Amino acid sequence: MKEKLFSWLNRSLDRNTAIGVAAYADTVNAVCLKKNHSEWVVHSSHSVNVSEQTDYTTAMVACINEVSTDVCGVNLVIPHYFYQIVQMDKPNLSDEEIIQSLPWTTKDLVDIAPENIVADFIDYPITLPMQSSKMNVFITNKLQLLPFIDSFEHTKSVLRAMTSEEMILVTLFGSHKEAHMLIVQHLGHEPRILIIRDGQLLLARRLNGFLGISDKDQNQVLVEALGLEIQRSMDFFESQLKQPPIRSIQLQCDDLSSLALRAGLAEFLQVKVVDFVPTIELSKHLEPNFYYALGAAYQLTDPESVL
Repeated sequence: MKEKLFSWLNRSLDRNTAIGVAAYADTVNAVCLKKNHSEWVVHSSHSVNVSEQTDYTTAMVACINEVSTDVCGVNLVIPHYFYQIVQMDKPNLSDEEIIQSLPWTTKDLVDIAPENIVADFIDYPITLPMQSSKMNVFITNKLQLLPFIDSFEHTKSVLRAMTSEEMILVTLFGSHKEAHMLIVQHLGHEPRILIIRDGQLLLARRLNGFLGISDKDQNQVLVEALGLEIQRSMDFFESQLKQPPIRSIQLQCDDLSSLALRAGLAEFLQVKVVDFVPTIELSKHLEPNFYYALGAAYQLTDPESVL
């Protein structure tokens, strides 16, 4: 696996080109950014519909080869149902030592054999008095990732990084000094509640029992139940974590962002609810289904990225 992931070391990459690709719901989307006179611009985008998860890799190759034939870096957004997020105490070790130990320290938390666990972590930015430092750990199965990695044998582009949907949303949201809540749902999947502030993920919850909430004839009971979960998350954030109030509630969904739902949640919570719009200027040139792929490509444009 290491040899496949780091095959780029033997290839000269075009540092003025970056590709992001995202696979979720029933589409695979790719966005290619190019640097033009020190400014990154959207060069191309492409989308392929898929009916089965087994079609993801074929669609991904088609998307990447369509947006660019350059030898450049690619950032892949792993579908959210391919990984889990758990919060753990952060040990007093180096980052490298922590990553090396994760397959064994997380093996009892997931149904994955330790030898197949691929995990990484980010520091949890909130530390309460008399509590140890925490970290959010992202855990996936190596066997699920290998088909994606192997598919790069059919592209000139090179896999440079893999990231989560949550971290893509943090990138798309930008740096705000105040906390904002995102309600995220993809077609056919349960919603998630995220709280983001100043480029950091402060809370991530996955909910159950809300699949029908995006139907046109919405069940008011489901809307109110979602409102209660949102309120619980806000109370936990503000009361238990002792943080300043949430500034806004935003919806980021394939088919959830409807006037009726926004109005229902706003009435129940007595707060304004709006559709999510990325702060990245480049997003103005793309349809919402390309936002995740854009965020992935944009991460590679950071001077400190792996590009």
